[in-house]
Amino acid sequence: MPPTNPDPIENAIQLLSVLVVPTADGTGSPTLQQPLYGIIQSLVGAIFNASADMKTVATDITNALNEASTVMGTIGTALESSTGSLTNIAAAMTGLQNTLAMAQSLAPAGTAVVLNSASGLFQTIQGQLTTLAGQAGKTLGNAGTELAQLAQLLTALAQLFP
Repeated sequence: MPPTNPDPIENAIQLLSVLVVPTADGTGSPTLQQPLYGIIQSLVGAIFNASADMKTVATDITNALNEASTVMGTIGTALESSTGSLTNIAAAMTGLQNTLAMAQSLAPAGTAVVLNSASGLFQTIQGQLTTLAGQAGKTLGNAGTELAQLAQLLTALAQLFP
């Protein structure tokens, strides 16, 4: 049974810790849990190297994980040095989502998918920050560190794909 934790970012980190353990501050290199990480990497490699189409999908997954990691890491760094509150940051994320929705309604059809993906990522992060804001003792520093740790994990998971 997965751990129950009201902190959604910490919960994700705990669930992924069977494969990768982040550093305490979210910087540097996480610890890959061997041999399980290597076994999963071999399995994923066998699946996604089966055809050119699967290799393309693997590349797309790797790129998406790396891009999400970059966004989370950047937001995490900004949160750690911010003097605002988690509630204010969550409200700013809502404003960003509204702006992306407006841009999506005006954008050509081909770019709407990208804007929708960005909006979805920001919506997820905003939901996590809103949950953290409701917990006693959680600060922007905590949220920033957790996002940095999650970014580390996503980068390590991207390396599973060939």
